[in-house]
Order: sequence, then C-alpha cells, then structure tokens
Amino acid sequence: MAATTREHHKRSPQRSSPPPSARPPLAQPSNRRTPRTAGPQRRWMPDDALFETSYVRLNDAASTPADLRFAALAPLPTPVDAQKCTNMWIPAKRLSNEHGINEIMESLASNDQPATWQDCLVHLRDFTLFPGRGVSFVCASDTALTRLGNLQLTICGTPVTIKKYSKFDKLYYVDLRRLPTNVTDQVIYDWFCDHQAPPILIAPTHVYGQVRSRARTVYFNDIACPTGLISPDGEALREITLDPTDKPCFVHHKDRKYNKVTPPSLRTPSPSIPRARRKSEGSDASMDTTGEGSSTGPSGVSHTGPLPGSTPPAPTVADPVRAMRPTAVRSRAAESQVKRMILGTTKQDDPEWMLVHHSQYGVINRGGGKYLEPAGLHACELAADTTDPHALTYDIPISPNQYDILQDEGFDETLPPDVDIEAKYIDDNEMSEFVSGYTVESDLLPLAEEVRSLKDVRKLPLTVEQVSVEELQNAIDEFLEREVLKFTSHDDTLATIQVQPAYFRRIFHLPKVTQYRLFKAHAIHRAVCATPLVGDESADVMSRIQMRCGLDTTDIETVFARLFPEPAQSTALKCAVVDLFLMIFTPSIYIDPVKVQALIPDYLPPTRIRNTAFLLWSDVVLSALARTDMASIYTEDTRTPPYVISALNTLADATLPPPQAEAGPSSWIRPQL
Repeated sequence: MAATTREHHKRSPQRSSPPPSARPPLAQPSNRRTPRTAGPQRRWMPDDALFETSYVRLNDAASTPADLRFAALAPLPTPVDAQKCTNMWIPAKRLSNEHGINEIMESLASNDQPATWQDCLVHLRDFTLFPGRGVSFVCASDTALTRLGNLQLTICGTPVTIKKYSKFDKLYYVDLRRLPTNVTDQVIYDWFCDHQAPPILIAPTHVYGQVRSRARTVYFNDIACPTGLISPDGEALREITLDPTDKPCFVHHKDRKYNKVTPPSLRTPSPSIPRARRKSEGSDASMDTTGEGSSTGPSGVSHTGPLPGSTPPAPTVADPVRAMRPTAVRSRAAESQVKRMILGTTKQDDPEWMLVHHSQYGVINRGGGKYLEPAGLHACELAADTTDPHALTYDIPISPNQYDILQDEGFDETLPPDVDIEAKYIDDNEMSEFVSGYTVESDLLPLAEEVRSLKDVRKLPLTVEQVSVEELQNAIDEFLEREVLKFTSHDDTLATIQVQPAYFRRIFHLPKVTQYRLFKAHAIHRAVCATPLVGDESADVMSRIQMRCGLDTTDIETVFARLFPEPAQSTALKCAVVDLFLMIFTPSIYIDPVKVQALIPDYLPPTRIRNTAFLLWSDVVLSALARTDMASIYTEDTRTPPYVISALNTLADATLPPPQAEAGPSSWIRPQL
C-alpha cells in the first residue's frame, strides 16, 4: 500500500485538508498541541518628519554622502563600539512560543515594569525573539549590565527573570562529550593548542558540590568560534580523536548553528538517498530490482532459489509463536520466482535511525532506499531537573511548529501501519526547514556503552545472506520463540526490541498470556527505573526489588502484585502497553526527541525515565502522545488490538500538567519499594 501523509500546522489553529485516503477523516484530538497565537507581526512605521528630513537631504545638491547616510540612519540607535555591547538573555520557553515579538516588546515597554528596567531602557536595543527558548537583547552600558542581572519582569502576564551577566559570558566555549576514559586533561589542552585554539580554561561540564562530570567544557579567549575549529570550507569541527585506539569524542558548540552539522562518525557511508518517501508500486516495491542477478548493495535483491532447509514442524500448544503463523503452500516453480533481499547488518556505533530503518527493511512495505537519513539533525542534550527526580529532561535546540504524518503498511497486513512524522520549523518569514534530533552522549547515562554492547549481541542472527519476506518473518518468529520469550532479564528484552523494533510487530499477535507477561515485566522495569536511587544502590531493577522488598524471586506475576496495589495495576499496565506499542510501531518518532516535541504541547518538555540507559519516555509524555492525531490513526484502525486502543484512550483522558507548570513530576506510578 502507498504511504499516506497528513500535514499539521502549529502556527495556526486551522488545518490543511488531508489527501484522499482509504480511512475516514481523523477526529480532532481533545487536547491538541497549543498553537502559537501570534498573528502577523506589525511593522513599525517611522514618523513622517523622519521621511521629510531624509527627502530634504536627498534633494539638496549640497548634501554629502555622509549627510545622506546620517538622515537614512536617524531612526536607529546611536552606534556603540561592539566591544561595549553585551547580549543579555531572558529564558522563557512557553512565553516565546505563545506570543509574538510585538506583544512581548509592547509589554516590555509598559509602565508596569520595575523602575530599574525603565531606567535602563535607554541602553537596550536589538530585541530578538527565539521561539521555544526566550528573548535576547543587547545592553550598551556596563552599569546597566550589573543592575539588570536577576531582575524579575512580567511579560504578557508571565513572570520571567533576566539571566545574570558575567563578564566572561561572552567567551566562546565547546563541550566535549564521550571522552575516552584514558584521555587526560593535559592531552585535551595540548590538542587545542596544536590546532591554533589555546584554551583559557578547561572545566567539568557539570558540577554538583564535590561531584564532577567526566565531560569537559573548553573556554577560549575569544567571543567567536576560534578559526582553528573551522575547516577551510566553513564547516565547524564536530568531533576530535584524542585517542587513536578509541572512538572520537563529540564537540558541542556554544553557537548552536554549528551543531546542525552531523559528526562525521555518525554520518551514513551509503550514497545520498532522496529524503521524501515514495509510493510503493506493488506488494514488493521496497525490494524491486532493475537488473537480473544478485545485487551487491545493501538494498539489493535477486531471483535466486529458496533457502535450503526442512519443512517446519507442526505447531503445538506450547509453541505460541508458531501457532500464530499463517499456513503457506507454494509450488517449486512459484518459489523460484520469489524476490529475495540482502539484509546486510548494522554496527554497534550506528545511529539509532539506521537501526530502525534496517529493521524495517523487508517488514515495512516502503518504497525508496533502505536508509532514509533524517533531515536537519539536531543534537539534543539531557539535563537533570531538581524538581523531578524521576526523569531526565531534553534540551531541544529548535521548536518545530509543523509536521506531516507518514504512514507505511507492513507486509503483514493484519497489523496496523508504521507511523512517522516529518517535523518542520517555519520562521516568521515563512522560511521552512525539516528538523529532527538525536540524543547526545551524556554523563547522566553512565551505562550507555554497556547498553549499546548488549543491543549489539541481541540482534537477530541470520545464517544466510539472502531471504524473502516470508523467510525473514519465519526467522523472526523462531527468534522470538527460542530466545526472546525465554529471557529472564528485561534488559535483554529491551535491548532486542530497541536494536530492531520493526521485527517485533507480531508480538501483538502472541497469545494474551504471553503478551501480558511481557507488559507486566515492562511495567515493573519502567516504575522501578523511575524511582530515585538511594545512596550507592545498584541500578539493576531486580537487585533493587530484592534489596528493598525482600523478594527472593524473579517471577513476574509475584513481583507485579507486590509492587503495585490494585488501583495502580491497571495504570502501570496501560503505560507499559502504550510504551511498547509506540516503541515498535512508531520507532522513528520514539527515538527522536525533536519529533516528540513536535507532537506534545509546547510547554511540556520531553522527559525520559531517569535511572536507565534505555530510552523510555515518561508517563506524562506517553499521555501527551496518546492524545495526538498520530495516536488516532491507531485507535481508529480495526487492526489495532482492542487492549492497545483502550490503553491509548485511558492515557489520552489523563490530566496533563497545566501550562503554568514549567516542570514537575513526570511519573504517575509509585511502586511499593
């Protein structure tokens, strides 16, 4: 089936009409993301006297070029030496999304502002709105700089605070992420000196009392990016190799425009592939070949014969996976015409979007190439919020305000489609760019490397190079039966799913008892990982349960009943169902913080469960996603399991934090630990 798209504008409450589709029009969700309410911005019109004066100078034959320039620049602030100008910042995430520059400037100019602010206005200029972030302005007085720091204002009814200025705030810096453990600070210093960018200071990126992070921030004696960190073609340095035997560390710039460049080690080595999805021309469109014989590319197919092997045994009651397979009978002549794929493989350090697309090849009936690299990748940092001990918060460098929904059917048409979105940012000049994101390596995820290694060893093992769609599905079913369903650690299960999410769509066709055991294990994992650690407590889920509850068992039913009192069991289970369903059926959205931000309310920061290196979205984020039009696709599809629809509807009806709550607890479920 062809992919279908639906466009969603966040700059206006109106929606464009969706293209024709086999499905009925989607109902409007009860709580759509709040659109920006700012209309077209009014342009200030200078007084007639200014125009008249300039015309007089223009028509005066005695006027010099300097006279003409003076008259033309009369409405502008008096020029000040750039060295005496300082950018100041008003953080205001929600305010900057809901109001335009005219409304904000009108509020700043009102007599209701503090006297200190009004006294300093003569020294302030160049107010700029950054939607989703805040407001910046330039201060041309050292005295005003000191007076304005930490000053509280009220803009459009919202209390805000001007960030305190330091004379060293101007200094340019870069953050070094994923530093090899054996690299010393002396090596870091020498590297930058050797590249014509000597540091003025090197410090830990995060410091809390006596606790210092491994990540480093390098400050330079310059207010702009040092020329040694810019290549001859103008591209900023995004990674450096400090240890030739280890992987490179990432460079995150103070100037965010440089962070739009993807680090070289994260770029796909495959040829460039068109971004837009193409409609499938037939049931095998994603595996079409233009020539005969075997292909040498990762997406190549051939018309070779069937794989050798004996006929699978008949299903039994104790064989839940094989029992759900359709019976297929095919003659040898027909078998010889079956198209086959060369699946290839992925590497441990491949970006998450490549893992997702690799798993979709041969499972999702999508036209185009195997890998469709997301456009406009932005690095998304993680931060610990002291008001919310259950989660980590993403710092999204750009606020998307429009998105298009993409749907692709799977080869197993008994299941609902794969859903993705294309997020866009449209500025006030109607210029648009596609945006997406990825999680930057962080000291807040201390076990990230171990999780990557675990994912790498939990990939589907294939002993043949070429497979058909049916053979791939049989291999996945065997993998489920013989390994995945027998795992005793939920870490193994999560690693297996997240490294190849599309392979596990048919989990939702397993017998109910098998599915619910998986959902309960996931509910336990989510709730325990969201619970703050105490002292030097191990982050291992079962170890924490055994230590705190005295349970000497790994039986899922026993642990689930012990951790969750009766009223909380249903909520815990439904959060787990929605989480796994979105992880598997919307993986390209699930791994992307920018796409998640595009779907949920502007004031709600994307938060993930804290004490795990696996990406698991918080209860609040799942609830926000459940009320979107993306989720409506599944609740209105008769192929979606009824209990998934029920779970989505329950979470959609839950109460989200009010817009005034900039931060707060993200977890609703408190296990009895």
